[in-house]
Formats: sequence, structure tokens, C-alpha cells
Amino acid sequence: MRNRTLFAWCLLVLGSLLPLLGRAQGSIPFTIANNSPYADTDLYVAIVGIDGSGNHVWINAANGQVLPMSSSYNTVTGPTYNGNTGPGQNSKYAACFTKLSNIPNKTFTLPYIAGCRVFISQGQQLYLYFFGSSGAPSGYAAPDFQNPNDPNKGIRYEFIELTNNQYGFFGNTTRVDSYNYPMGLELWGNGFYKRAGEQKSHADILAAYQSFAPTEFQGLRNATAGTITCPGKSAQFQSGGAQANYFGSYIDAIWSKYVNEDLIFYAGDAGVFKGRVSNGRLTVVGQSGGFAGRTGIVARKPTTQEVLEGKGALDNRVGDGDCDLVVQSQLCAAINRHVVNTTTTNPGQQNWYNAAAYYAAAPANYYSKFWHQGGISVDNLSYGFAYDDVNDQSSTLHTPQPTKVVATFGGFVGLGQPSSGVATMYKDCNYTGTAVALPVGDYTLSALQSRGILNDDISSLKVNSGYEVVLYENDNYTGASLTVGSAGNSCLVNNALGTSNWNDKATSVRVRAATTNSTFSVTLQAEAANVNNGMTVETCTDTGGGQNMGYVDAGDYLVWNNINFPTTGTYTIEYRVASGGSGGTISSDLNASSIQFGNSTIPGTGGWQNWTTVSKTVTINAGTYNFGIYAQTGGWNINWVRITKSSTAARMATTSAVTTKQDAEQPALALYPNPVVDRLELTSATSLAGSQYRIVNQQGQTLATGTLGRGAVDVAKLPNGMYSLVVLRPDGKTTVHRFLK
Repeated sequence: MRNRTLFAWCLLVLGSLLPLLGRAQGSIPFTIANNSPYADTDLYVAIVGIDGSGNHVWINAANGQVLPMSSSYNTVTGPTYNGNTGPGQNSKYAACFTKLSNIPNKTFTLPYIAGCRVFISQGQQLYLYFFGSSGAPSGYAAPDFQNPNDPNKGIRYEFIELTNNQYGFFGNTTRVDSYNYPMGLELWGNGFYKRAGEQKSHADILAAYQSFAPTEFQGLRNATAGTITCPGKSAQFQSGGAQANYFGSYIDAIWSKYVNEDLIFYAGDAGVFKGRVSNGRLTVVGQSGGFAGRTGIVARKPTTQEVLEGKGALDNRVGDGDCDLVVQSQLCAAINRHVVNTTTTNPGQQNWYNAAAYYAAAPANYYSKFWHQGGISVDNLSYGFAYDDVNDQSSTLHTPQPTKVVATFGGFVGLGQPSSGVATMYKDCNYTGTAVALPVGDYTLSALQSRGILNDDISSLKVNSGYEVVLYENDNYTGASLTVGSAGNSCLVNNALGTSNWNDKATSVRVRAATTNSTFSVTLQAEAANVNNGMTVETCTDTGGGQNMGYVDAGDYLVWNNINFPTTGTYTIEYRVASGGSGGTISSDLNASSIQFGNSTIPGTGGWQNWTTVSKTVTINAGTYNFGIYAQTGGWNINWVRITKSSTAARMATTSAVTTKQDAEQPALALYPNPVVDRLELTSATSLAGSQYRIVNQQGQTLATGTLGRGAVDVAKLPNGMYSLVVLRPDGKTTVHRFLK
């Protein structure tokens, strides 16, 4: 056995970063479900961890009592193998296990506790040895895979890792050490539900691994015991084993290549790092993001063992300790996943957060890859190695306001998926990462956070038939919006950094029943295009500020990837443009000009920041395309492009007829989009700037008032229907402009 103090470093660090997400509700019920052929009398449960004062404790599952660890509990006689009598030298171990059948309702109360493990063993209890609750030594000695004389050898067991504190519940199933039996974990909160773990039977998992694993990893499977040991804990990958230097040539290539070339890599929220190897030490400096300007160091070339277990040179505070650990974890994950480029000369910035590229070439950690493929694990997420939480590939569940936890011995095979909402938000593209199902309702930022959805954190979503979701750029249903119908959206953007279009952009959300009057609208910010050929980013003074693209010459173009048009029909393309010269000509197309929409004239607006909107009506077939704009002639700036579709062509035609007639009779006033979903933009000629307006329904009731030239009007709460925008002009005359919602 070995002395192990439970740390759960990643969970505790994450908890320290979430003070604004609300407070957990303290103790919560924790249920052990049995989805195995073994009787409840054959399963044994123990709970160990650290209390709020830093003392090592255990929980008596039979009555929920929290007790300090003490050697006085070591009263159970365990086996003695080759003279190993345990830390107490008497083969005595802690009487801390309770049969599942003796736990009332299979549920105990989980208090605030850190670094906690819930052990479940089959056939007999495990032999844990308790030291003290504090001081040295303290904690407990846990099963040791690398000790052939460990008293726990041959006992089938699994465990859940968790922390429950003032910042919520953090927990996961894990395959970092081994696989012994399928496990599942479910977490509920205020409107939150998420599960993690295996969804195949024990026999199917063992068979799948045998057919999947390459030769180097076949020996990890023990057919007799029915287990799969992680490579870092297996003899063949340790010193003297056949695979002890499995990653050696790859690590050598990395350390050799980046002596004379810059290693530049994107590391998610941590930012972009850049540096080289010198005198055997890798030193990188944050170029942007959370560690900009800070230096991270890997003190020496790591070994295969250190890569597999995230230890040694890859778990070492050298200088700026926090930055060191971040860089080391990123490199460790990248080597396990084989995404460090060693073949391209001066490859430039590498994206280590492109999950589609993981494990694509050898050498790679194929044990970890197994848990992420083939539907073995829920959402293909699992802890396959120590730093598998890099880029959210782990099975970690979190909510700041937990209400219930269920751990299932046997996993989810044969069990259905609880339904708790009509729309599911996913943290990552292609419906992966943390998923939260939302019922019909309006969700401000605080409401989303209480359900485990962070600000700017939605990348894909599924919507049940008959419903739609409106994503808003800002809190309280303001800013640009995107409506997604039952077709869903598998990836709100697809580029190297994952920061443009609608990926990681939503701050508030509405989930509602779809209506025949709903419209599709997406705003594409110019500076966020996936491809920019020739244009220059500059500060924008248009409504909403931000940036625009300028210095446009003939032949320049922008492309936004993976724009989903939900249905076939008529769409309005609006270009928000300005020109301090005589204007120019713009065109748009799909899929590199394979579908062209023709030209639109951009007028001179009297200034490079004097903005106007030019629109064009086109017909587009349903599908996902790369949408581009092209400068047929230059001399203009562009802020954004908005694409809008009404639910029926007839409704759009009716609206167009109304506005065309009014435009001929009244001073220039553009209302867009029209029909509108949530946000009505008002752009007027100079003669109408400052005019007072009111919005009137067909019964003559005034529903909103404001001043032209001061941004947009929030009409999200208006019922669907026809409205009149009544404008009191500076000359005392009144004009009326209609719009449809």
C-alpha cells in the first residue's frame, strides 16, 4: 500500500475560480445505485476525504456521521502476502466500509468535503489503513497497483472522486489508474442535469478494448481478472519494461526541433504561449490570454512515465509556479494526444485544442483514446490520464447549486436518459463537452450560471421539434441575437481559435415554443471572419462600438465558415458599411463562389465612420455553407453582415410592399431586420435624427417610446403581429412606418 493524501487539484483550483457562480446549498443526498448482477449485500461502500478545517475524515455511510480519521479504527484483519502486514505491521485495516444493503435508501448525506473518494468494492471490503486526521503521518493508505503484495489485490472496486464546497459540486468517474467495472455519475442542480461514465456492459468494454488496442497496449487487459490497467501503472511501461521508452523518440523529436524553432501553441483560456528549448529546458512566455506576459518552464525533457502519469518534470513548480503547472499540463496532454508538431518546418501557431486531431498518429496514449471513442463513455468524455481535463475532455461534472448526486455501479447500460428539457446546450462543437438541458423559459446570465452554463460558453445545441432557442450576445436579452430552430446547430463556428461568429458568445438565452412567425437571423461581425484577405481591423464608432474592417481594395474578401441556413427560402443580406469616398461595390457568395448572389452598390456616406445599411434579397437552399463577401471595387469599410429569413416568403413580400410604399412618401428611415425577432435597429436620415418615436399596436396602444439615432429597440417581449412606428419629426409632422414581428 502507499500513503495517499487525496488532492483533487484540478477540482479545487476550478472551485477557487468560481466565486461568482452562486453558492452551493451545503449538504446534499448522495445515492449509490446498483446496475450490476451483484446483490446489494455484495457491494461495500466507504467515503473518505478532507473537511473544511483540513482534517482527514471518513463518513459512516450507514448513519451519515462524519468522523476524524484515527488509527483506532484499524480493527479489521486483512490478508498478508509475502510478509506484508501493512503500515500498522499487524495486518489490521480500517473498519470504514458499509454494505450497500445496510445504507438506508442507498443514500447518505454528503457534507462539504474536499478531495473525497467514494469507494465501492464487490465481494468484500477494501483494506484501507487510517493514519491520523492531521499532522504527520495523516490521511490513509489506499490500494497500490504497483505493489504485488498489496492486501487489496484481486478485489474488484471502483470509486468516484469529488469535492463539494461553497462553489458547488465537482466530481468525476476516472480511468486514470485502471478500469475494473463500469461506473456512472449523475448530478442534478437548479434546472441542471448531467451524467458521466460508461454506457456499455463490462463484457462489451473488455471485448471492445481487445479489438481496439494496438500491440503495445494489449498487455494492459487482464482477461482473467476482467480489468484494464492504465499504462503508467503497468510493468511493461515502467523501467525495464518493453514499452518503458514508448514516447521516447517523440519527446526527443520535440526537444530537438524546438531548440532552433519557436514552439507556439494555443491553450484555450490560458492563451497562446511561445518559446524554445535551451540547455534542455523548455521556456515559453504567454502571448495572450490568462497568462499573458508570464513565463512557464518545463525544467527538463520528461520521460515516458512522466508523460503517462503527469508527474516529475510535468508536475513541478520551477519559477512562476501556477504558470509552470499550466504549461506542463498542456504539454503533457499534447504528448499523450500526439498533437505537438514535429514534422513541419516552423509550423507557426499550433492548436492543441482541436479535439478532432487527438490520437491521430503514433505514439499516443491509446489507453486514453479508447475511453474517448466508440460510445464507450457518455459524450466520449473520460479521465484517461491525469491531465485529460485539458480542453474539457474529462468526465468532470459541476454545478454551483447541486441538489442530488447518484453514482451507479455498473454504469448506464440498459438505462434510459432522463429528460429534463427541450433544448440542450453544449460547451463544445459537435454536441460534446458539458451539456445542460433547459426547459422552456428565459435565462439571464445568472440563471444560466446557476445551471452550470458559463458566460460565452455555448458552442453547439440541440433543440426538440416544435421549439426554438434565441441566443443573445449580452445579458438580459440584449445585443445581437441568433435564433436556432429544431434543426439545432452542431458548431456555431469552426476556426483555429474558436472565437468568432456565435461560438462562445451567448450571454442570455430564451427557450420557447416555435411559432409560424419566427425568423432566422444571424449577424456576422467583420473582424470575426474565419478568413480575411486584404482587409485591416480598426476601431469602430458605429452603434455598439467594437471593430470593423477597413482599407478595402478591389479583390479583398472575408469568409465565415459553417453558416447554417435552416430552411430553403428567401433571405435578406444586409451589409453595414461606410465610405469616406465615392463608395464601391460588394458581392456575396457561398462556398468559394460556387453560389453567387450578385453585386450591391455601396454609396458614399460622407465619412469612414458614417454608417449605413445596404441590403439585397436572395434565395438560398437549406444547408450549411461557408459565406463570403467580395470587394468588386474598393473604397469602403464594413462593420457586419446580417442574414435574415422570415418564416414564409409571402410574409416577407407583404412587408416589402408596405415599406416600399412608405419609403416613397416619407423621409428615409430603415428598420431592420423586418420582420424582426428581438432587436429592431433604427437608422434614419440626418433630418430625422433626434426625432421622438413610439411603437403602437393595431389596437392603438403605445407599447414603447424612444429617440431615433440612439441605438436599437428591444421588441423581444412584443407578441407576434403587425406594429406601427410613429415618428414625430423635428418639423412637427408625424410619419408612420410599419414593421412585422
